Amino acid sequence: MKQIIVFLISFFFLVSCEKYTQPKLLSLSGEYRIDKITYEKIDNTDTSDYMVFYPGDMYINPNEENPFDTIQVGFTKMAFDYQMFFYNPTLNPDGSTSWGDECGYSVRNESNSYLGTLLIDINGSRKVFQIIEDGLETLVLRSTGQWAYGSSGSNESITMFLTRVGP
Repeated sequence: MKQIIVFLISFFFLVSCEKYTQPKLLSLSGEYRIDKITYEKIDNTDTSDYMVFYPGDMYINPNEENPFDTIQVGFTKMAFDYQMFFYNPTLNPDGSTSWGDECGYSVRNESNSYLGTLLIDINGSRKVFQIIEDGLETLVLRSTGQWAYGSSGSNESITMFLTRVGP
């Protein structure tokens, strides 16, 4: 009887253990290249439009502003440090990069189960992206969508797959 009680208590402690998950820390610092873009347009009806842009393709969206209006997939670069977002790069003769423009960014709503929302304040407007994945060498950002006519019409959302190419 004593062995059964010890077994049940041991079994209870082994089964009732809760797995601890370490919170993921974002590492947005570094230089990235946009290697793939998926575009999704959803109407208020059941129709949708889905396109994928691969290296060598040109993504053009006249409703967006620089640097997200014209993206040469596989070649367009951007960079983050711990406070600033850099875009419009120029390659210097020594191989280093000079960034033509910069602006501030912040990350909100970060938790153990959600990497957060990236807010980029650029050219007097705010771009909002969900951080889908933040790996050692990759970053995946999805726009929260843009309604063409206020709160009606079609919703356009892009997902950018970025590869880290520099420090």
